[in-house]
Amino acid sequence: MNTQQSTPNSAISEQALPAEVSIQSDTWLNRYRNFPVFSRTWFRHRSIAFGGTLFAALTVLSVIVGLTSERAVNFVIWTVPFFVAAFGLFLIGQAIAVWIRQQNYSERKESFGIFFALVLGMLLSFAIGYVSHLAFSSLLKPSDKKTEISVQAQIRSVPNEKSGAAPSAGIDNRPQTATPESRMEQSDAKKNQDRGPVVNLVITIVKWMPIAIGCIYWGSFFDFMVFLRQRKRLAEAIRQQELKRAQDARREAELRLSVLVAQVEPHFLFNTLAGVRSAILTEPLRATAIVDHLVDYLRSTIPQMRGDGSTEQGRLARQLEAARAYLGLMQARIPRLTFSVESELRDAAFPPLLLISLVENAIKHGIEPKIGPAHIDVIARYFDAADEEKLEVIVNDNGVGFGGTTSGSGIGLANIRERLESMYGDRASLTLKARPEGGVSASIIVPLLV
Repeated sequence: MNTQQSTPNSAISEQALPAEVSIQSDTWLNRYRNFPVFSRTWFRHRSIAFGGTLFAALTVLSVIVGLTSERAVNFVIWTVPFFVAAFGLFLIGQAIAVWIRQQNYSERKESFGIFFALVLGMLLSFAIGYVSHLAFSSLLKPSDKKTEISVQAQIRSVPNEKSGAAPSAGIDNRPQTATPESRMEQSDAKKNQDRGPVVNLVITIVKWMPIAIGCIYWGSFFDFMVFLRQRKRLAEAIRQQELKRAQDARREAELRLSVLVAQVEPHFLFNTLAGVRSAILTEPLRATAIVDHLVDYLRSTIPQMRGDGSTEQGRLARQLEAARAYLGLMQARIPRLTFSVESELRDAAFPPLLLISLVENAIKHGIEPKIGPAHIDVIARYFDAADEEKLEVIVNDNGVGFGGTTSGSGIGLANIRERLESMYGDRASLTLKARPEGGVSASIIVPLLV
């Protein structure tokens, strides 16, 4: 699709304009302004407003002329064609412009098409008015030319009384008398000559200015300028509406995330308390170390679990600190476990509790079932993708791998995938793969937002 295509065309071209764009008028004369210019709804309401006004004016004039019947012929010859042209002026070009808008052309092509449609509509309306004037003139005054020919013939047939000779054909020897119309034309010509061409030009412009403004207004050329401005304002209003919908969706997603967080939290506490209970009976010193690490872990994670689960608490540094505290807690429970936490970044945005979920999954499905020494690496790095910079957080373990348990299919990983999709769509991913040396590598990739 052409990137220059006008956004409002296919989106809300027949719907009422947003409040920040329209004038919010409910009168029948201005109701059309509540809709996009040159839409079908706009055309219908505008035709009703302008057509009703013209019809009322024509009705009033017809009643007035009916009281003075001697002017009826001139009324039909001049006034009726004027109204015919006026009807065409606000219907023809606008109808073509509405059709052009429905074709979804590019903005540039659409603008030129609408402008030339309005020009064509104006020319056609003038032509229709002129043709109707000629038609009414020929129908209502057909005998004018015959009367003129008959009078000339009678003049030629009158004998020359002084000479007694037959008058020459086509020659009138009587003195010509100037008519009032000819005397007025001669007077106007003399005034024009005295004023000069510049003054005459100014007078002509002033005389025709109201008519020109009326034609421009009725011909929708002012509406065309409104259309150009309205298209930009409407596109901006649509962008603001989309932004608001996105913000609403984000708030809804974060509300869902707070529920998902509540599903993840109990695993950490319940498993650890069970380990403390077991160690108290056999190894009191190790139980004390577990409790100390639990305090460190809770101190780093509780702020992330408070409130509405918003992403304001989601910082990479806090996630790494929580992972380090959790692994220290697990090391106190499982002395054969070693770990490392490394990061190429000082800090960045990262959703809360996702890293902890991966680490817990590695402990539960990889390390605990394994016999012998175990190790977990937590790595945070960044890289450039095709369209944007990415942040990748990796949890590597050398546990039993996929062959041991259902690694990667539990509720924890399902929640992580749902959270990533809710927050980033297809811009984020969770990947699990087997390591050649044994164990599983889990990776979360999100957009890098500092």
